[in-house]
Parts: sequence; C-alpha cells; structure tokens
Amino acid sequence: MIKGHGNLKEVRDATSVIPAPIEPSAVTDALLSIGIRPGSVALVHPDAIVAAQFPAMPNGQRLDLLIEAMEAAVGREGTLVVPTFSYSFTKGEPFDIRNTPSAVGMVSERFRKQPGVRRTSDAIFSFAARGPLAQELCAIPIKECFGAESVFAVLHRLNAHIVDLGCSMSRGGTFVHYVETAYGVDYRYKKVFSGTVISADGQASECSIVYNVRDLTRKSDGDLRRLQKRLADDGKSRTAEVGRSRIMAVTARDLFDTAWKMLDEDPVSLIAEGAHL
Repeated sequence: MIKGHGNLKEVRDATSVIPAPIEPSAVTDALLSIGIRPGSVALVHPDAIVAAQFPAMPNGQRLDLLIEAMEAAVGREGTLVVPTFSYSFTKGEPFDIRNTPSAVGMVSERFRKQPGVRRTSDAIFSFAARGPLAQELCAIPIKECFGAESVFAVLHRLNAHIVDLGCSMSRGGTFVHYVETAYGVDYRYKKVFSGTVISADGQASECSIVYNVRDLTRKSDGDLRRLQKRLADDGKSRTAEVGRSRIMAVTARDLFDTAWKMLDEDPVSLIAEGAHL
C-alpha cells in the first residue's frame, strides 16, 4: 500500500466538489429572470458572497464587476439604489454625506465611493444611487427615517423592485420598517436624534431626525420568515439561483400590501414575538 494514499484521495474528493466560478453576467441574467428590466428602479441589498464566486481576481475588482452586473440589469434608463446605512449619528457623531462610511457591507461601501453616485441625506438610513432618478432621490429633505416623506415612501410610490442579492430578507427587509411606521405598530416608538450633518458640498448644519425605534422591553427583533413565506405562497416574490447564492425580488407595493395585511391579521406577525416556531 502506498503511504499517504488515503489522504491524497481525500484531497482529490474535496477538490472535486469545489463549485466552478460564475461569471458576472450570470448575476445580470438572474436579475432579469426575476423581473428587473431596463428602466427599473431597483433597491438592492447586495452581499459580497456573490462577488466571491467570480473568477480569481482582486477583491475590489470583483465588487466592481458585481455592481456593473446589477446596473446592466436596470440599464442606462434605470436607477440602482443601494443602502449605505450608518448608525454613528445615533451615537452623537456627525453624518458626513461624502465621507461617513456605510456600515452595511463591502459592496455598499464600494458603490458609495464610485464616480457619479449620489447619497441621500438621511443621517441614519442613507442610500447611494446612480441613474436618472438619483438626483431626485438625494434631494429629499429627511425629517423622519421611515416617514411619509422619506426615501422609502418615494420608492413605494415608484413601485421599485426590492432585491435581496445573496442575503435573506431578515437582512434585506428594512423597507418593512416603513410599513410598520405607516401602520402604527405598538412595538416601535418615535425617538428624535439631533446632531451635525455635513452636506455633499461640505456645509455643516444642525439637524434633527425622527427614528421609529424598537421597544426593547419586548421581543421586537424583526422576524420576517412568515412574511417571506406569504410572499412566496401568494406568488408575489420571485427567486433565482446564481451560483451558491439566491436572489429574491418583490415590488415595493406587493411588499407593503402583504405586510399590511399580515399586521391586520396579527399585529406581531413581523417580529420575534409573533414567530411561529
């Protein structure tokens, strides 16, 4: 018996199951297959795990190619919107539109820094956008994070596609807080945060913003498993596989209407307190 032969076989077996890399065009194709079209407004929650499946190259290049793949789906006539949320303002730090980093992932931060990308002025729940509607979105004066005049409300009126790209709805479901605020759920309450906001042209001003925060005395953590199942059962959500990742899309109106109906049926249907284990 050859010494070490068993170990060599294990290495070969392990190597044989490594998935082949995917091309960035596979992401574009997957987005098109779930309803994104040239001219769409797409709010995408991207996870860098998707880019990690591209052929070997520097990480920054992979992220750029993922962003290009997303924009290829909406085309020049469409607008790509990506969360660039940051929570430092709630801790007393200034919010600098140009320089405060995104706290929600590498793709988000990479997109924020690219040429031609604009950022909204919400000191807590900002978005980066590029496309024909980017200027309009970023001109909205934000007084309430999830209020009737917020970017979330505009995305609702535009019936934007909300896309979870490689992540679950539990991470990519921030739009639900806009629904909860409009509905008036009793497990959130409005809290005012004040501080300094530095505009895109470097001008500093004092700002106050209302954030509908969770009641921490309750099991108010978001649990969107029931919502995700309802959307699927009702044929409202669309999914596609891209490599080892899943993409899910739903329109803003379908998400709003479905979540609203669920709150009518069960006021805690969107949080851990109402989870059906």
